[in-house]
Amino acid sequence: MDVSPLHGIAPFSAERRAMRILLVDDNEAMVELSATFLERELDDVETETYTEPGPALDELTDGEYDCVVSDYDMPGMDGLELLTAARERGIDLPFVLFTGKGSEEIASRAISAGVDEYLQKGGPEEYPVLANKVSNLVEKYWAETHMRRGFLAIESAEEGIGIIDDEGVYQYLNEAYAALYDRDRAELIGEHWDVLYPADEARRFHDEILPQLEAEGSWRGFSTGVTKGGEAVPERLVLTQMDDGGHVCIVQELTEVDALRAEVELKDRVLDAVGVGVVVTDPSLPDNPVVYANEAFETLTGYDAESVTGRNCRFLYGPETDPETVAAIWAAADAGEPISTEIRIYDAGGEPVRARLDSHPIRDDDGAVEFVVGFYRPADVDGAGDAFSS
Repeated sequence: MDVSPLHGIAPFSAERRAMRILLVDDNEAMVELSATFLERELDDVETETYTEPGPALDELTDGEYDCVVSDYDMPGMDGLELLTAARERGIDLPFVLFTGKGSEEIASRAISAGVDEYLQKGGPEEYPVLANKVSNLVEKYWAETHMRRGFLAIESAEEGIGIIDDEGVYQYLNEAYAALYDRDRAELIGEHWDVLYPADEARRFHDEILPQLEAEGSWRGFSTGVTKGGEAVPERLVLTQMDDGGHVCIVQELTEVDALRAEVELKDRVLDAVGVGVVVTDPSLPDNPVVYANEAFETLTGYDAESVTGRNCRFLYGPETDPETVAAIWAAADAGEPISTEIRIYDAGGEPVRARLDSHPIRDDDGAVEFVVGFYRPADVDGAGDAFSS
């Protein structure tokens, strides 16, 4: 599974659509006038009008709206009673009380009831004010809805998601993150991230991973954490730098395939560190092409891994490469046997390089050769001497 920051959360722009406004006023002419002015003042808006609060409440329950604009003084149910009934049904839309019967008492009651905006009716000059209030309320409602959905997505995500500040302290993490290390969330909030890692792995973060994160803005790879009880937690991490210097961390426990990749990555780092170039070829494919090359091989030869993948290793040979040595290497590969030899190869710039090659077949459970791994080192390593002086 691909791990990416905030996977599955739609960008805010995806929420954009026509505003849907429900207007309630027992005066039919007034409610239609309000709808007309709102549609004129606002871009991309849809209105629905009701002259009775009861049917309007049912419509709010079943429909999808972004704001309610209601009169106050209506028979059977006034505007504040409509608001209370809507809230009791779990309808949490912005609510504007647009009334011709204004007073300090009504204004006070409106505020206490939780009305989002209170506006007295007047002439046409009041409608731009109403439109502006409705637009601001809907924009805020959309933003809060988006953030709420995003938070719920993070909380319910299978991946562990944490936010770490510029001091390395956890400011937030979801339950999946804490559970991975057999911890409670409360135990980790306010703690430094290194509480979840053994000392040698913490040093690797400080020396390698965090500098790369700061330089490039992101890092992904494998690591090993530790549970509260001291058990190792093989994990896959994605780190993303934030503008304030902290970072977002997404973590997953490794599957068996991931664990194998992590083991290969660890061994590869060791080989890179000691300067051993590694090339893997697949003899089951036509012309036994390269399917993998490590960084140390790139350093030794000047060829990047991408440019050599799919090619036979003969691209390394040149005018002074000994054909008998090449024949011996090919014969060993065909026979599925290991070979150790010295050979003159040529780097990407055409310069000769004296190299020691150790080639080994990798067999499957049935004994068939699946891959051939070649280890390249400068020939003078281990006292190889100059094998090409003549």
